[in-house]
Amino acid sequence: MKRLTVSERKKILATIRFLKTQSWNSTKSEIVSIRKQIHDLQNKLEMDDLNSKNMRSKGLKKPSVRGLKTVCTRVVKATGLKVDGTLKKGYKYIKGGKVVKVAQPKKPVKKRVVKRAAKAKTPKRRVVRKRKVRRAA
Repeated sequence: MKRLTVSERKKILATIRFLKTQSWNSTKSEIVSIRKQIHDLQNKLEMDDLNSKNMRSKGLKKPSVRGLKTVCTRVVKATGLKVDGTLKKGYKYIKGGKVVKVAQPKKPVKKRVVKRAAKAKTPKRRVVRKRKVRRAA
């Protein structure tokens, strides 16, 4: 069973002390109701504990491998993790087991170059040499 917090115990003890000073017969029903409240409160704490354990085991693949930062005792903060315990895209583990978003460098935007239509080259004309005719002398 989960223990009550210090402030809850002080409140309950103060009411019990007050009731003990009164006559026992008239306050018996009040004491029973206080005991019932204590029992209900402890049951609620146990249920919360079980729910938190289930959330940790279902939400993470191996909770013992990586330590997660807890927001409070019953809620696990797992921003960059998927349900199966793997990292989401853009997140990484750092020292101590914390999950941090990675700042990705901006990629430079490539300028589109408009291609010009290539002009067809004019074919070179073949010039036939004229043969020199030898004349008889």
